[in-house]
Amino acid sequence: MPQGGRRRARSGPSTSGFWRLTLLNVGAALGVLCLVSAAVCGLMKVTPIVLRSDSMAPAVSTSDLVLVKKVSAGDVSKGDIVSVNDRQGRRVTHRVVAVEPYGSSIRLTLKADANPAPDAETYDVTEVRRVVVALPWLGWLFAPADGLLALVVGGVFIGCLVIVAFVPRRRLRGTRRAES
Repeated sequence: MPQGGRRRARSGPSTSGFWRLTLLNVGAALGVLCLVSAAVCGLMKVTPIVLRSDSMAPAVSTSDLVLVKKVSAGDVSKGDIVSVNDRQGRRVTHRVVAVEPYGSSIRLTLKADANPAPDAETYDVTEVRRVVVALPWLGWLFAPADGLLALVVGGVFIGCLVIVAFVPRRRLRGTRRAES
């Protein structure tokens, strides 16, 4: 420390102010992007799904983001790409190859484009999620958001934003900021 026990003020622009402003701007931009995406999905009544396999290639590939819309199973026709849950509760997104009435529901036979034969399991459904549009490569942005790591990273990021936004910065005596 200089003589007299006082710290000398740094000259030049503050890097902490730059990082504070950058972090707040990135957080605000991500927040706006999330709100706009949620509003668009809500208005269009679609749900985003990230595909995790290449079974539907080349029509839809791994990590493509597809927007699906919930429709009555009676509105589904041969050739549609739909997303249903199998008996184990896993989501299956394949092309419809057969539609048959089955009591009060519809029995669908599905086939992945990359597979030579239809799925062994048939799906008895009353409603399905039909693919409206596939957005190539966008799934890479959203796939990491599914899981514990994303919750931890997101929580740390939000914590940093709260600290940066609401914890006052320390001011040094003798600087222009402290005097004004």
